Amino acid sequence: MKSKNTFIITIDGTSGSGKSTISRLLAKNLKFTLLDSGKLYRSAGYIVSKSSNLLDSSIDYKKLISQLSLKPNDTTNEYEVYFNNQSIDNYLYTEDVGKAASVVSKVAEVRRCMFELQHSCVRGDGLIANGRDMGSEVFPNAPLKIYIDADLEIRAKRRFNELLEKGENVTFANIYDSLKKRDDSDMNREISPLKIPNNGHILDTSQLKPDAIVDKILNLYTISTN
Repeated sequence: MKSKNTFIITIDGTSGSGKSTISRLLAKNLKFTLLDSGKLYRSAGYIVSKSSNLLDSSIDYKKLISQLSLKPNDTTNEYEVYFNNQSIDNYLYTEDVGKAASVVSKVAEVRRCMFELQHSCVRGDGLIANGRDMGSEVFPNAPLKIYIDADLEIRAKRRFNELLEKGENVTFANIYDSLKKRDDSDMNREISPLKIPNNGHILDTSQLKPDAIVDKILNLYTISTN
């Protein structure tokens, strides 16, 4: 059941800026539930690419996305994505799925379906909503809105090292170009472009560790609730 008293913190920003890590730490600290909207679009990209060509104009997005559901993990408090009642979280973090997510996220019908899923997560004491349009479009009335960014080269190095650790065969140049193109695409798309939300607090993670950013957000949270 949705709660009118759920405190929502939105965390938007560029890819590779540390949003996910910061969101997880913040959710753990505050004991809020975590919604990773990027995971939702990766899920859409994953199931669409598995079932048909991404550029096929006859795709029934509503039918496909209706087979997605969200369930909070009792250990992490993070919403996991289920497709046909099976968790697909472990399949969502490859570069190919990321590219597919970038394609489907531009489809208006996909965003409408995701809007409903995202709002179904507003329950309990608090929600950390991590993504690219959480504060600007999905939860514009959230009492605390954060926008996280970092230098492109630093973001590319982070993503490159992360994928290497997962055993993927990638090059720094390709990761850098991919992030640059994703930034351009996210910021210039017609539907829900990436932007700093109204009354959003801008935090740069280029030279700060996640814990330091979390401390800043906790201070802002304390101010917001007093």
